[in-house]
Parts: sequence; structure tokens; C-alpha cells
Amino acid sequence: MDKGLSIEKESFEIIDSITDLSRFTEAEKLIVRKLIHTTGDPEFAVLTRIHRLEAGIEALRDGAPIITDVTMVTAGITKRYLGESGNKVMCFISEPEVIERSKELNLTRAETAVVYAAEKYPEAVYAIGNAPTALLKLIELTEAGKMNPVFVAGLPVGFVKAAESKELLMKTDIPHVSNIGAKGGSPCAATVINGLLLLRAGL
Repeated sequence: MDKGLSIEKESFEIIDSITDLSRFTEAEKLIVRKLIHTTGDPEFAVLTRIHRLEAGIEALRDGAPIITDVTMVTAGITKRYLGESGNKVMCFISEPEVIERSKELNLTRAETAVVYAAEKYPEAVYAIGNAPTALLKLIELTEAGKMNPVFVAGLPVGFVKAAESKELLMKTDIPHVSNIGAKGGSPCAATVINGLLLLRAGL
């Protein structure tokens, strides 16, 4: 066994010994274990919320694009997991049009990037780990019928609107992985996508 995989396997065994994951399905357990492994924080066993995980797996299997809120999330997605499925990973926060429109609309670049993405890829998988405003805009556009995200890894970190944005996501029927409170971040959002890609591949 690859040394890295061996360490992860041992880590998962330790995680199982110190947490109670019984409320999760087997597929969901993989996601939660990976979140705990990424953060070193067993509290994610309690904080994580998962809704309709299979929708994300199926969307990736069908080749859905993956839109991230920041390049850190993009960088954290393991490219070899993408395989030959054709899933594109894109981030629009630095697009010149997004920068210009953010000034015109008086929105954050993260919000504007979601507006831009919704126009081009309304039914994509979205991974948001940094910007609560991006998640709030995604929910607003979805409720307005302007986009229909097939899955959202919504785990923005911080003390301003992060917990609130995730709480709103958890009240919707949008398929998602999220968490209660201020914890989260780009590594968490990328970890959820990596877990979905592994599940899609049956690993």
C-alpha cells in the first residue's frame, strides 16, 4: 500500500475510535472522516451536515463542472481524482469581467463570481470554502430560479456571515455538505469534493 494511503487508513481508524459516526451512511462517513483528517478536528463529527450526498456523486459521474469561490479551493482538489470524466474545475473570482462587474454592481468579487458562474453554469457543483457572501448569493439566485446547483460543498470559514450562510443553506433542499458554526475553510470545501470524486469512482 502507498505510504500516504497507509497513513490515511490508520488516521481513519483512529478517527473511528474517538468519534461517533453512527448517524451517517457509509458514503457520508467517508466525507466526515476526510474532514476530520484534513482539519485535525474531531468536532466535525458533530458539526457536519449532509443532505442528498448521492446527488453530488451522480452529478460528478455525469461530468458536471466544479465551480469554486477562490483559487485555494481549486488548488486543493486532487487532479488525479478527476480521472477521465471531463469534470472541469473553474474559479472566476479573478476574471476581468467579474472584477469590473463587481464595481458596477457594488458587490464583492466573490458574489459577482457566483452571478457570473450562474449565467454560464447554472447546474454545476459549487465548492465554497472562503466567502460567505458567495454562498449567500448562490442561495439567493437559487431561490429566484436563476440557477439550480446540483450540489454545494458550502463550508465558508469566519465570524462574519459564515455561520449564518451555512444555516440558510441547511434550510434549503439544495444537495449539500456543510457545517454548523464558524469553522470550515478552503481545505474543507476541497476535501468534500475530493471525497465525492472518490465515491464517484467507487473507491
